[in-house]
Amino acid sequence: MAKKIRIAPEGTTTWATLPGSSGDFGITAETLDDTIFGQEYKSEQPDILTWTISTNAIYKGFGGYQAVIKKTGSAQAFTTEAMSQEAGQIYRIDDATKEIWDVTAAITVFDNAVDQTAEVESIDYLYGRVTFKNTYTVTGPVTVTGSSLPSTQICSMNTFTLSQQAETNDVTDLCVAQSNGGFRQYETGLRSVSLELSGFYKLSNDFLNTLKARELVIIELNPDGNDKSKGRGFFKPTANSQSGNVGATEEESITYTLNVPDKDDRLSYPFSWDHVIDTTLNTAVQTLLTAWQQGDGIEVRYLEDGVTGKQGSAIPTDLSLSGGLGSLSQFTVNLQGSGGITVI
Repeated sequence: MAKKIRIAPEGTTTWATLPGSSGDFGITAETLDDTIFGQEYKSEQPDILTWTISTNAIYKGFGGYQAVIKKTGSAQAFTTEAMSQEAGQIYRIDDATKEIWDVTAAITVFDNAVDQTAEVESIDYLYGRVTFKNTYTVTGPVTVTGSSLPSTQICSMNTFTLSQQAETNDVTDLCVAQSNGGFRQYETGLRSVSLELSGFYKLSNDFLNTLKARELVIIELNPDGNDKSKGRGFFKPTANSQSGNVGATEEESITYTLNVPDKDDRLSYPFSWDHVIDTTLNTAVQTLLTAWQQGDGIEVRYLEDGVTGKQGSAIPTDLSLSGGLGSLSQFTVNLQGSGGITVI
């Protein structure tokens, strides 16, 4: 049978196969020098073990040219816009054209026409959501007042790379290593996001002045172009360059890095993905993106013949997505093993 790499949410057995075409598994032992008197050859003792898995994941069904990249413009105020229950205590604005909210403007949430903003636990400025505290009972209808940020497509770009990375914190102690067979164990540390766009120079993009102003914008990446799965975040530009030969088309690139607003503790995420129920994005990739966003681990199976192989828990450390004209949109997936790994 064909090789597979399968992913499941942490602590579950809900497996889904990654849409990849190449994968690697590696395990290494740190070594201790135990050369002693009387020996004429250096002696080393294998000590603590670490393992990793790396692969790719193709965004199946869509050419790279279909990706849509947008950035926000000037804020527009809205008043008592209707919201609908999305799940549990989560409510989302009904008008999708107003779902990107200005983080610098006040958001007021009403329940049955009464200001209940104090009962809101978190605000998702990227997708127009609020989550009420578990101790609060919603009466309805729920409405919201604030400011939205209309977005427009960034044109003249022909390639993109969205870097989504995570540091790892080593939490191995003697008890942990003794219980898992001598493997290092990790937790997710700081996560970082950046977006690099490159293409043709276009005066109206005004990248230079954007960089000079250190402008805060929300950028959206929609790889399939039909709003089924999209990533949004707060970014500021950090690099801009141009180049070209005489008589040739001028080329330009710009790099944006994540900038977390100093708003309040209710800001849910500075960058996140949103998937509609009928998205075509592979389930295993969705699991990885959710785990990375929430700082969780995942379960992974590396099956060299599709049936037998290795299984363990891991931390997603790199989920970068690249694409553009003439290339498939695909993720680079790097997983840091956390704890032991078993043969299945």
